[in-house]
Amino acid sequence: MNNEEFTYNRENYEDLGLRDAQMLMVDILREVHKLCEKHGLKYFLDAGTLLGAVRHKGFIPWDDDVDIGMLREDYNRFLEIAKKELPNHLFLQTFETDKYYDVYPVPCKIRYNDTIFLEGDRKEDNYKMNNGVYIDVFPYDSLPKHRITYKIQRTLSYNILKSFKRIRDIPEKLSLKNRVTYSFYRLMVKMFPNKRRLKFFEFLIKWNDINSEYMAYGLDTYWSEYVYKKSDYFDLVKLEFEGIDLYAPKNYDTILTQLYGDYMTLPKKEHRVWHAKEMKKLKSKS
Repeated sequence: MNNEEFTYNRENYEDLGLRDAQMLMVDILREVHKLCEKHGLKYFLDAGTLLGAVRHKGFIPWDDDVDIGMLREDYNRFLEIAKKELPNHLFLQTFETDKYYDVYPVPCKIRYNDTIFLEGDRKEDNYKMNNGVYIDVFPYDSLPKHRITYKIQRTLSYNILKSFKRIRDIPEKLSLKNRVTYSFYRLMVKMFPNKRRLKFFEFLIKWNDINSEYMAYGLDTYWSEYVYKKSDYFDLVKLEFEGIDLYAPKNYDTILTQLYGDYMTLPKKEHRVWHAKEMKKLKSKS
């Protein structure tokens, strides 16, 4: 079912604390884990969520998001299954299920209905899409046989995604140089509306070698610099996260070291920040 235009009336909502929001994310994780177990899909804790599991056995205390990953084959199956089997309090958010969705480098979120989670990295908030508390679900792609093919794929996909984001957050005043740049962004946005963009990414993905020893974030995301050995991920192991056992890469130390260096050392207090500028939940009906 496609999401209809969302209306947000602050009077109907009350503040949601960070820890309460984290527990809603755990509920989403639990439901995703159950679906994946039921259908034999492989997922793994990713990025800061993986770090939290290893260092804190749960959330990094100041963290307010959750990331999991799946290889493309499992990711595609997950999308079809989640459309039908997610419980009613959760919403599968993609460019197909929510026509107002505009977080372009993140192709899938699972949202908790009747909540609000607004982030501080936008020029203007999009109140039409579902803005509930969420977890991110990232596809991972096997790499093509040749490095030059990967560079071509990534140059194309990155510039398309970048164009959508830049047009959304366009500055009020532009220099002559930036006018030319933004003309290019407008052209990209016009050439690749949602359906055409998704079809083009499907075409690029066909260049991949499913038997490659390496994988990276999906072509429909920004992060081309992170390339990993599949052997560091599979077979997956289980780690405790907020009292439940969830799947994680086998050689998580190697991956976390690649991402963060000395990952067991806490960052300085001034760097312990979170994304949300507003977290709320629908008031209970009396």
